[in-house]
Amino acid sequence: MTGLRKNRMKVISVINQKGGVGKTQTSINLAVGLSRKGKKVLLIDGDAQGNATSYFMNEVNKVDLLKLVQMEVINEDPLVWLEKALGEGEYEKDINDVLLGECDIMEAVYVTGIDNLYIVPSTETRLINTDQLIKTTNKLQHNRLKKALRSIRKNFDYVVIDNAPTVNTITLNTLYASDEVIIPLKIGRFELAGFIQTMKELENLMNDFECFYKIYVLFNMIPRGKRPLYHAFIEKMKQLFTNNDMKVLETTIGYQEAVASKSGMACQLLVDTKSKFAAAFYQFTNEKPLNYRKNHKNINIIMDCFYYNGVENTHRNH
Repeated sequence: MTGLRKNRMKVISVINQKGGVGKTQTSINLAVGLSRKGKKVLLIDGDAQGNATSYFMNEVNKVDLLKLVQMEVINEDPLVWLEKALGEGEYEKDINDVLLGECDIMEAVYVTGIDNLYIVPSTETRLINTDQLIKTTNKLQHNRLKKALRSIRKNFDYVVIDNAPTVNTITLNTLYASDEVIIPLKIGRFELAGFIQTMKELENLMNDFECFYKIYVLFNMIPRGKRPLYHAFIEKMKQLFTNNDMKVLETTIGYQEAVASKSGMACQLLVDTKSKFAAAFYQFTNEKPLNYRKNHKNINIIMDCFYYNGVENTHRNH
């Protein structure tokens, strides 16, 4: 890492307590989109599933659905066969070592194969155990990641954190360290309930740790075609959130099932496609809240509408 950043590093968390709303897609494509603009970006995988990490692992990215079904089935445990088929990567240090104080954060930073983009991975579902270990310590539980990030604040322009769909000591650390929070949200009753619960948790964090949140909203995963009811709902949300502390962003991105499934299976970055989806993501990275820097803690909550379009991805793998 060379050169010092002229502006203060901005830390962005992506979180929603409802699963299946595009948190990881938001995290990785936001991180890549910012890096494509020449920004130094660190992506932190804060989810025990490690899905964001998988997008930058060579062995994982060699596999797609066609290759998987063509593989020979051999006489071994089915789960072992599937694990080998999917592939796995190895990292000597990861986010767990950082949170447990077992290494300096730079020891857990790895290149991704994409210019200006680096990652702190999450491996082997260790974060589940790390959460329990942090709970049993007498030391402060909430500020470990924030302290670790201080040493690299002049090395990066942005830190993007992909979070698990839960609130525990891991997400407490990521949120406390963040300047902004993005909440990806599909239109639906259960998704809206998840958003409300996430907001309540953020309010609790604000009250407990005296944080100030500035909230921005951007809708996610709108199906293709004319959807007047969906757009009416977006307009209603704009009416609800009109003050300076919370508003709806103009960027929206939709959804196409075939491309979303293909991207997920082969770990392909949608932001690199020649599509409206990619264009919307780049528009998203140009939103003023993502580029505006303040001295106090802002948490921008973005419910995004991503457009998954059917163009082959050509991202470079780690």
